[in-house]
Amino acid sequence: MEPIEILSIVLMAAGFAMVLAAKAVVKKYDLAKKQTCQYSDQMSEGEVEEYKFNKAMLNFKMLGLAVTIPGLVLFVIFFK
Repeated sequence: MEPIEILSIVLMAAGFAMVLAAKAVVKKYDLAKKQTCQYSDQMSEGEVEEYKFNKAMLNFKMLGLAVTIPGLVLFVIFFK
């Protein structure tokens, strides 16, 4: 295997691991506190906390997807 093929597999694995571990990472590093909610005056306290947690999880999963896509493109190109 060429190094670029290995890189594509590593990128895909890292991205998929980020997506699968998003909930645990958000809880461990308390990323929900860093999120903002512009409609907090229209929601209850529990809804705001749930919204921030879901928003942090979505942002982390999107980051995982951004890592996965280049690996997937390389994988498709080199493993035709």
